[in-house]
Amino acid sequence: KRPASAVYARRRATALGVLAGLALAVSVWVIGIVGNNYAESQTPSPTSTQVTHVRAGDSLSTIAARVAPDVPRQVVIDEILELNDLESSGLRVGQPLLTPAYR
Repeated sequence: KRPASAVYARRRATALGVLAGLALAVSVWVIGIVGNNYAESQTPSPTSTQVTHVRAGDSLSTIAARVAPDVPRQVVIDEILELNDLESSGLRVGQPLLTPAYR
């Protein structure tokens, strides 16, 4: 039979491990929330829109890089998809697209 002090020491160690794990999980969650809000606050909002015509070899990524080189590409691509009600990334040469304009 184990002495009572050994049982309590083991329970204490287990409780401390669980608490440390919970503290780590909460820290990661808080950092994730704060980091996400920071990234969103650093992304500029478009000030207007402009019409951009699709060129041969263009993709949404190349258009995003052309119209807003300083803004994360996925942000601009999402904006182009929304402005034009596009369900896919299929483009035609000469197709006019509304694109965000950032100043």
